[in-house]
Amino acid sequence: MDWGNRSHRILRLKEKENFRAVVMPLSFWGAGIGIIALGWEGLVKMEGGQVDLAILAPAAFFALLPLPLLFYRWVRGHFSKRLFA
Repeated sequence: MDWGNRSHRILRLKEKENFRAVVMPLSFWGAGIGIIALGWEGLVKMEGGQVDLAILAPAAFFALLPLPLLFYRWVRGHFSKRLFA
């Protein structure tokens, strides 16, 4: 990223705003649903039932989805103090 180039900073600001307004809320909703599904599978297992891998794998994926997205945003400089128009 060329921090001295204003047009690059403006494009990065637009990307940051898209992530903040659209991508991250969707990933947090997905994480909430994933955590609920993981909890449900935990209850089923505690009651002696069989854990369904078709539910467990997507639930774990969605529960952890915000972490790589936050790392991506950090790498792209979305949290940098130098990111201004």
